Amino acid sequence: MANLTPKQEKFCQRYIETGNASLAYRDSYDCQNMKDKTVNRNAKALLDNNKIATRLDELRSVHQERHDATIDDIV
Repeated sequence: MANLTPKQEKFCQRYIETGNASLAYRDSYDCQNMKDKTVNRNAKALLDNNKIATRLDELRSVHQERHDATIDDIV
């Protein structure tokens, strides 16, 4: 797992849940006085960060494994 700050980790978790980087950024950081353009730009910068991208890949693979269940597995 990449060495992330708690806010970065929350961003990753929320991004995986929602698929929306700006919403994930708003939920993870104090954006009360930020314009939407600033939030969007900062969210994009996080997505472009190598540590964030690595963590998102890790989370996606966990979710993929969880959703690869077959009917036989469930029954």
